[in-house]
Formats: sequence, C-alpha cells, structure tokens
Amino acid sequence: MNRKHFLKKLSGGAAFALTATCLGGCAVENIAPDQPNITAATDFSLDLNAAVNSNLSNNGGYVIVNNQVVVARTTTGEYVAATRTCSHDPRKEVIMRNGEWYCTAHGARFRLDGVGLNGNGRNGLTIYNTQLTGNILRVFA
Repeated sequence: MNRKHFLKKLSGGAAFALTATCLGGCAVENIAPDQPNITAATDFSLDLNAAVNSNLSNNGGYVIVNNQVVVARTTTGEYVAATRTCSHDPRKEVIMRNGEWYCTAHGARFRLDGVGLNGNGRNGLTIYNTQLTGNILRVFA
C-alpha cells in the first residue's frame, strides 16, 4: 500500500469515528412524562405523593431522575441530591448506599456533602440544594 492510499483509508476511518461519536453523544435523551426535564441549570421539583417518587417516603430510599440526578432521603429523614456522574470516571452510576453516595461502577464513595471518602472519590461529587414545601421537593443548583 502506498502512502496516498494509506492516508486516504486513514482519513475515512477517522471521519467515521468522529461522526459515530457525535451521533451517539449528541442523541436526545427520552424523558418520561412523569419526570421533570433537567437542564444544565438544574432546578426541578418532585411531587413526593407521586408513585414514581415513593422510595423517598423511606429513610435511606432514593430515586434517579432522568439518569442525571439522584435524590435521596437520608437515614435521619433529610432530603439530599447529587449528580449521577462520578468524578472518578464520568459514568452515571452514583446512588445512595449506607448513608453515603456510592458509585456502583468502581466503588467511589462520597460523604453527603460531596467530599470523597476513598481514592476513587477524591475529586468529590457535585451536590444540589433541596427545599421541601409541603409535598413538593425542589432540587436546584
């Protein structure tokens, strides 16, 4: 194979790889009608009476909203919220476990305020504010 032929093959493969990456990464996520639409400026509300949020009626329970935010009720009954995206490896695997944020992908652990508890959690976790008014829980940045 000569240089020109090699470069032509290489550029076609690179173009395909870039196009495939963009098409996969640029896809619009399906949003269930019973869950809020989360934007970059996170600010949404959850109706705690809605069946989809029933796990929040129990201490230690949590719900995942549009695979972006995990909202939980602590063992003491407070509401907390964090990003699903782990800071160790940007995978959306963060849940509430044993009173702390936990990444199921590789074991990163975080305090409720987002501070890392082990080596995989050392970069911290984005935490959101919560505000309860009646049965409506607001989650916001």
